[in-house]
Amino acid sequence: MDQAINETIVSLNYEDCTAEIKTADAQESYENGVIVLVTGCLTGKDNVRRKFSQTFFLAPQDKGYYVLNDVFRYIEENDAPQLSSASINTVINENAEAVHMPESG
Repeated sequence: MDQAINETIVSLNYEDCTAEIKTADAQESYENGVIVLVTGCLTGKDNVRRKFSQTFFLAPQDKGYYVLNDVFRYIEENDAPQLSSASINTVINENAEAVHMPESG
């Protein structure tokens, strides 16, 4: 399975992309490791610009760090969270009672 994942990633030709980093946030984490969140855009040879987010965990080693975990995701413009009307129109108050909010319009 790991080999198939590696082959897929290599086939995407990321060396032909230009990265534009918008944000990079890091925080110390477990066992002196560092969790990092990066957002930005990748532009390929076709000049198509795609937004992405990447989160990775840097685990300490004798000289520096190594990437222990890495999650990469393209963010499509139409990737809005899908909420049902019930979840939008219901609010839970401090007493954990459901309160129905009237729909506007």
